[in-house]
This record gives sequence, C-alpha cells and structure tokens, in this order.
Amino acid sequence: MSETDSRPGPSHLRRLPWTEDGKAAYLSTGDGPSLIAATADAMEESMLVTAEVDASRATALAEDVSASGAELRMAVHYLCRAVADTIEVARLRGERLSLDPEAKETAEFLRQTLTP
Repeated sequence: MSETDSRPGPSHLRRLPWTEDGKAAYLSTGDGPSLIAATADAMEESMLVTAEVDASRATALAEDVSASGAELRMAVHYLCRAVADTIEVARLRGERLSLDPEAKETAEFLRQTLTP
C-alpha cells in the first residue's frame, strides 16, 4: 500500500480493509449502518482474531526446545503477518476517530517516528 493510500479520506468516507485494483477502497458513511460497513467490521475483527491465534501459536513454538529452524522461521512469518494486520486495523480505526488537533499532531509524530 502506498503512503497516499494509508491517509484518511474526507471525514465522511471510511477506508475499508481491502483494496480495489490495488487502490484504497472507501465507503461513504453518511447514510448510517450498511452491509458493507458490517462486512468491513467483521473483516477487521477476523484480522485481529487471526493475529491473536498466530501469536499464541508462535509463542508455544518458541517455548518448544525441539522446534526446528524451519518451524521457527514459519512462526516468525506468521507473526510478521499478524503484526502487519494489527497495525492496519489500528490505522483504519484511528482514521475513524474524531481526534482533537493536539491528538492528531501527536498521532502524526508517533506515526513518523515509528514507521520505518
């Protein structure tokens, strides 16, 4: 995802947890609850549940002294995906928050500081 795709759109648009032709997909939120919004909520929740399961499995594997190098590499792969998905959900949800100017400034500073 490019840098411009991760920026929130106008306040009446919600960025969705999927893309269309490699570009960010948005939903107009002015009409209230919708099936697409519910689907997006369910997808975000699924991403978090999967991340939690992957983290739990990786922790168990890391504690297994008989785990092979290949198993540990796979665990790292799943953890990387889990972290990336969790960050994406946090960004999506953060875009929907109604932040005051000071909070927006702090969030932007942290984003720039913590993003490689």
